[in-house]
Amino acid sequence: MYLFIYMIALGFSENMRGLFIPIIKNEFNINDSYIGYLLLISSIGYILFQYIGGAIIQKLDHKRVYLIALVTTISAFVMIYFSKTFGMLLGAMFVLNAGFSLYSIATNSLIPVMFIGFQAVLMNLTHCCYGFGTSLGQRLTGLMLDKGIMWRELYLLDGIIFTILLLVFFFIKFPSVHVESRKERTSLKSVLNNKLAVLFMFALGFYVFSELGVANWFANLLKTGYGFSQDKTSIYLAIFYFVFTIGRLVGGFIVEKVGHIKALIVSLMCAMIIFLAGLIGGKGTVILISISGFFFSIGFPTIVLIVNNTFKENTSYILGIVISAASTINMIINLIVGYLNDIFGVYKTFYLIPISLFMTILLLSIIKLKISGKNQGSI
Repeated sequence: MYLFIYMIALGFSENMRGLFIPIIKNEFNINDSYIGYLLLISSIGYILFQYIGGAIIQKLDHKRVYLIALVTTISAFVMIYFSKTFGMLLGAMFVLNAGFSLYSIATNSLIPVMFIGFQAVLMNLTHCCYGFGTSLGQRLTGLMLDKGIMWRELYLLDGIIFTILLLVFFFIKFPSVHVESRKERTSLKSVLNNKLAVLFMFALGFYVFSELGVANWFANLLKTGYGFSQDKTSIYLAIFYFVFTIGRLVGGFIVEKVGHIKALIVSLMCAMIIFLAGLIGGKGTVILISISGFFFSIGFPTIVLIVNNTFKENTSYILGIVISAASTINMIINLIVGYLNDIFGVYKTFYLIPISLFMTILLLSIIKLKISGKNQGSI
């Protein structure tokens, strides 16, 4: 239950940034290229601590990693509140994403080990809580911004929420989970030389960009490209994450019944088609982009679950590397988006999201062929 509540708070906090981007641009007098740098620094923090977190879990128990994540996250919220320059904000965002990353790798490696029988259901339910927090956060953030509450104050509110989670943390008993001994750990080189692992890196990387691209740039499209108000923008984002949450609530059961990769490919194809229809139609069909969130929903948790089930040894370490590489791909594409927004405009650049979905589907199809009829026990 504690992890579910933590996930709601994480979703609430992590995706507020999309609504803040137009405000940050005005406050610091910067363009989308600088926002690209902001997302770049955030991604670097996330990437480094996915890798570091996977290695730490090899040595420490999950509870200690959660504690480090909480303290890091709270410190970052305070830093954001007091950031008076864009450089200070960049540093604070690096620390914030380091904290988010440690929680992510701990949870994504813990759930599949704890719940063997219903992995897809529990993994999607856990991430359903994230979607619920995101949907709630988008709507409440939009309302509070409209009422004149400053974006820094909202981050400070997040800090208070996570401080409460920290206090409760000391009364929570975490299960004991076996971690591979150090002598069993594979090398980074052997992971990078494994073709299947590399395919997972790119498949997850393109998917992560497509999902986070909505969180990071959808508000910018609606406000800058379509001229929507802050309140109206938050409604469309909230709808995306509301149906996203519903998808994760029911998606795990569908994945268990249909099959992990098959369900994933069909779902992402639906997401791509509906998203494209909403984008091509302009203002009149933008609601379709929000509705497509339902089919995005099972993407991340199901890919993570497939990685966990594919590599039976050194799972936390390999998962950390896969997610780090995926985050690197996301970081690079986000940096490109910042530049392309300034050159071609936010509308044309937004087509990178359905293109990334197509790449994910293609790579997952290749992965399905490679692992069909055989088990990849170790590397």
